[in-house]
Amino acid sequence: MLSGLLLGSSLGAQELPANVQAVLDRSRSTRTNYSVVVTAEVSWDENRWTETQAEFQQGPLHRVEVARTRVLANCDTGQTYVYDVRAGHLVDPPADTGACGVAINADQVISGRLLEPVIGPYGRADVIELTGVNFIRRYAVTGDGIIVATAYLPRRPDVHFSMRTVTVTVTRGRQNPEMFDPASLSRAFASAPPPPNNRPGQP
Repeated sequence: MLSGLLLGSSLGAQELPANVQAVLDRSRSTRTNYSVVVTAEVSWDENRWTETQAEFQQGPLHRVEVARTRVLANCDTGQTYVYDVRAGHLVDPPADTGACGVAINADQVISGRLLEPVIGPYGRADVIELTGVNFIRRYAVTGDGIIVATAYLPRRPDVHFSMRTVTVTVTRGRQNPEMFDPASLSRAFASAPPPPNNRPGQP
């Protein structure tokens, strides 16, 4: 999901190959308990930086933390809370935040394909590539539905955003229940992942 929060939503995905759709569905339907903390290289216009991004899941409850936004969503009911970090308060969420699974609507999808899988400390992950109007996006998704790596590559010279996962730390198991209380969105639970032995493989 992660970068979908940065880019908003653009509806209109095409019908995708069954093997690609299966990976998308797995990412959206997982109820695995886990945390994923990544460092990501981000570029916007001429600015480049590295930031920490995180996702946490406990059953249907899902929390996302990126630099400017934190989201708490119930993946069964669709109830969502969005917190603007800079403004310091909750805001009205968009119709689809993309918090649960791959943010399919972050760009209008033209086509998709399954690439070679990658292996990392999280196990094996299938890699899908979505070609859209603005980006080529790649996602690595484990067998239990955890997104462990993401890349956004611009397709046109007038698109000035790009992003790729550099390191990842995956922890399976129960999460701190406090983070799934909307009142907790005013603080971050993620910390930067350790650098050694956690490169995810490039999707």
